[in-house]
Amino acid sequence: MNNGVIRTRKALKNALVELLREKELREITISEIVSRAGYSRATFYAHYQYKEDLLDELVEEVIGGFLSAFKEPYENDRKRYDLGQLTPSTVRIFQYIGENESAFALLLKRDNLGFQEKLLEAIRTIFTQEYDLLFPRVPAHIDREIYINQNVYSILGLIAYWVNSGFRYSAKYMTDQMLEIARLSMPRMAKL
Repeated sequence: MNNGVIRTRKALKNALVELLREKELREITISEIVSRAGYSRATFYAHYQYKEDLLDELVEEVIGGFLSAFKEPYENDRKRYDLGQLTPSTVRIFQYIGENESAFALLLKRDNLGFQEKLLEAIRTIFTQEYDLLFPRVPAHIDREIYINQNVYSILGLIAYWVNSGFRYSAKYMTDQMLEIARLSMPRMAKL
């Protein structure tokens, strides 16, 4: 994609986010989106067929960025990944959420946009695909699916808490807390 296309799509997404703060998706018209973004309807239709397509791209972009931030601590050096050795500077998910605060605040608080379900499924997919790497000390008698889902909802719970608190704490503080909470269960898991 060239810079012009990227700039146009970003402006349309920003306009949609602004409008979603004011009203429901079903109440928003394409004319309102393009007017807010400073483009024509023809420009909108050159990129999207429906406003839902624009929303879907926004959601996929936000989740894609979240997944990249989530995978960053282990993506380049899988052999040396160790949860116990992670530092707040290597874990970027709360930093990413903070950088995209308005999108997360809006998308998580609106049940009808499907964002929370897609984010849950994205985290569940990572935990399922990377189970042995991310959870190496889980004894075999612990049901894998139950353990994965407990961790999925823990992460989502921390994110939702932070968003719903109005980003009361810094991203660094949330990262510190998440790492400390994760480390609490590590010694016990090794003993089970």
